[in-house]
Amino acid sequence: MASPLDAPGIVVGVGVGAAAAAALEPAVEIPKQEAWAANPNRILDPSLLARLVAQGGISLEAAETEARRDGYGSDKLGALVYLEQTVPGFSQALDLWRRDRITDAEFRHTLDKAGLDSRYADQLMFYKTNELISAQDLAFMVIRDIVPDPYGFGPPTSPTDNTINDMPQLSIDTLAEAARNGWDPQRFEALVGRTGLAPAPVTAANAYFRGIASYQDFTTMIAKGDLRPAYANVILNTSRLILSADQYVEAHLRGWIDQPTMYAGTAKHGMSQADTDLRFETMGRPVTFHEITTGLARGGTYPSQYTDIPEPYRKSAQESDIRPEWASLHYANRYIYPSAFVLRSLAQAGDLGGQAAVEQVLLELGWKPSFATQVSTAWTAGSASGDPHVGKAQTQLWTATHKAYVDDRVSTATATSSLQAAGVSAASVPAVLQVWDAERALVRASLSAAQIRKAYHNGVTNPATGQPWTQAEAIARLLELGYTQADAETLLEE
Repeated sequence: MASPLDAPGIVVGVGVGAAAAAALEPAVEIPKQEAWAANPNRILDPSLLARLVAQGGISLEAAETEARRDGYGSDKLGALVYLEQTVPGFSQALDLWRRDRITDAEFRHTLDKAGLDSRYADQLMFYKTNELISAQDLAFMVIRDIVPDPYGFGPPTSPTDNTINDMPQLSIDTLAEAARNGWDPQRFEALVGRTGLAPAPVTAANAYFRGIASYQDFTTMIAKGDLRPAYANVILNTSRLILSADQYVEAHLRGWIDQPTMYAGTAKHGMSQADTDLRFETMGRPVTFHEITTGLARGGTYPSQYTDIPEPYRKSAQESDIRPEWASLHYANRYIYPSAFVLRSLAQAGDLGGQAAVEQVLLELGWKPSFATQVSTAWTAGSASGDPHVGKAQTQLWTATHKAYVDDRVSTATATSSLQAAGVSAASVPAVLQVWDAERALVRASLSAAQIRKAYHNGVTNPATGQPWTQAEAIARLLELGYTQADAETLLEE
């Protein structure tokens, strides 16, 4: 290998100037690199060795061997390694210490590693369990009556009948706690003043409307909230309770307000006049199908107006949400009618007039027209066009014929003639007599009171027992005939 001194143009001397050294560097660099490549035995700086050990790059034994070649013993290398080792920062170490993950001695060790003057270590140990309440949280606690209120901003004294089991106030020196956070009393008072929510704007307006708060109180609550005080009157008037759009429509429907007032009221809710008119139509109700049928039969008209019916019926119909076109039919249904049984008696007696009059009454009750015709014809059949006297006579003849036939005092021929005279059609007479025959047989099967008395006194055998009638048996049969106990006993003693 060539010597650096063999380089051409080299300047050798005791005092080599800067220009000569600069000229020498290119000539000696390559031979120097070749020399180091052939002899790679240069050692690392001890501080780098210590860092490598601290970061796990090489073992401590290897580093000690290397350091000794540079004149550093194990103790000095150990000191350098200790210097290069890092520990958790103060915040992280404090958190580990509070969670009992490291000991007091280990926490102090982190302070030492941070180069902290030991005179302050004991003061920093105070941090473990003496965290301050933030000023903002402390202000909330004043408003919520959790800590003493030095300014009188907190809630009023609770009434004696308070049943809320609230958290008791804590014995914390509020101003001292605020001072530890760097707040003087005046600035902390300002913080308390801006803390806590004012009532919602609508709640504040309701309090004013109910006389709970004055107008100044209302504007104060607005100012204490997030709204600009300039909007206070807008909030107040918007919060004022008004009728709903439907209530304005219903008020007009029931006659309490006129149409322009209804339009003005629904306009407050943004409803157009066309929609208001449509709502008016849908809110009013008609009468029922049955009321339509009976109302038309009774002389009602459709369509109508409220003015078509007299007071106080008009006002009642209007305030019942019935639309005006149905008012006349509703008014025509104001009366109730007798039952069908009563009407039949009146019709058969001729008190309602002829068949047409009876049919009209049934139509006014809502009967199907075909039934009204059929029933009215049957009720007025043979009544001499509705002469009431003839009708009464036919009813009396029917009753007399029935009694005489059942008592077996008239023949079938006589009963047939009498029934036809009473207005019963010839085709219906046999059916009537058949029913009466069954009734007559039933009457025959029962002993009369006189027969029971005679059988008891004469010792006649009772077919039911095979023995002569006893007083108890005779009384029991008389009771079945409707006698009282006393009357039955009196009858048997005669």
